[in-house]
Amino acid sequence: MMNIQEIERRVHEVLHNVNWLIEPHDSSAELIAIKGRKVILRCVGHCAFCESDCIRVAFRERLPEVKLVLQ
Repeated sequence: MMNIQEIERRVHEVLHNVNWLIEPHDSSAELIAIKGRKVILRCVGHCAFCESDCIRVAFRERLPEVKLVLQ
């Protein structure tokens, strides 16, 4: 079971990779809060409304144990 520091470290790793991919689309994602196993992100730009849902897919693949909330 991961502690909050480990979850935060892994969230930042995923965000680093996701932002590298979505930045060319004038988009970004940032961590707002971690509440237990719930990770709240703010997404801005075109990718925030994209149907391919890359951000959610990346988190599902790399951190399946967290519940992702996108704002």
